[in-house]
Amino acid sequence: MSSARQLHAIDQLCARALRGHSADFAALEALDALEALDALDAAHVAELRRTDFDATDPGEYEDRCEQYAAELAALHARLDGRWEAHGPFGLQGVLLRGGAGEEIPEPWHGLSWSASIADLWHTGDRWLALAVTDREGPRLLRLLAVVTDVDPP
Repeated sequence: MSSARQLHAIDQLCARALRGHSADFAALEALDALEALDALDAAHVAELRRTDFDATDPGEYEDRCEQYAAELAALHARLDGRWEAHGPFGLQGVLLRGGAGEEIPEPWHGLSWSASIADLWHTGDRWLALAVTDREGPRLLRLLAVVTDVDPP
């Protein structure tokens, strides 16, 4: 997906209504949690790019990680003029706090199982998070956009 199409997808996510927040996704795998959040409209999640890897070429994963990071940086540059940026948001601490028993609201709990860092913007009444997944193992890489009205923990 080109960056213009990715920006269009982000705009569509931001325009969709959010209908509420419910359910505890702590027992679900990260991907399932993110899909469930989108289905319930507690947050909107879009996979802007995805690569599944063949385990026979370990170097490909590192190369693609660099490409995804560059793609995220390009999106970041284009979004910074639109909304108030809140820099990189460390999801490692969110994951650790949840593991220690703190109740972490969705979509932040589910996102922390998929990514270590998210770039954040406050769009007025919502939050936009962009993240490259780095916790889903060396066979999957995704660039995610998440829109929610739940403040980051």
